[in-house]
Amino acid sequence: MNQDHYYDKKYSFTYPVFKWSGFWKFYTLPVKTLADIYEKETGEKPTSFFDCGCATGELLKQAEEMKMRVQGIDIQKYPSLLRKTHPNIEIVSILDYQKPINYDIVFCNGTLTYLNESNIGQALEKFKTAKMVIAIHNTTEDDEKAGGPEYRDPQPNKPRLIKSQKWWVNRFQQAGFNAKYDPKTDCFIAQYRQREN
Repeated sequence: MNQDHYYDKKYSFTYPVFKWSGFWKFYTLPVKTLADIYEKETGEKPTSFFDCGCATGELLKQAEEMKMRVQGIDIQKYPSLLRKTHPNIEIVSILDYQKPINYDIVFCNGTLTYLNESNIGQALEKFKTAKMVIAIHNTTEDDEKAGGPEYRDPQPNKPRLIKSQKWWVNRFQQAGFNAKYDPKTDCFIAQYRQREN
């Protein structure tokens, strides 16, 4: 499994994933925490969950146990050596996903950093039908706290878009979302403004 780094240690839930290049640990927030964020912000319990970059669908299973309607997407299929892949996963990029994303929570674990500045807006456009977007990913502040970018995955499958917390909040706002960075949970929380009215 990959070495624990600063970024990995920020999040409370891990699960192992087998990739053809070896074993990896995914670090994330559990669905219970995501549901708590949603309830705190909206005053309602979430009933649906969309995981953008869902790997084997571990979080989809957690959301189902909480009686939520679930869907996940990922750009690759993960071999199910350790855990069975969840059946509600489509292998597709968010940029090519064509169905409406009418879910209470859209969760992105690192996914947005695999896009680039020219197509971030295209992805955020697809999230406007969701009630809330919760995203976690590396920022330049993480690099500073870790002592430099060397702690990051030395062999990422694509270049990463590492920007400041302020840059990400501004990018959500430019796309029409009310957005903030929550330091308590180390995540970005965004709601499309027209949905709030």
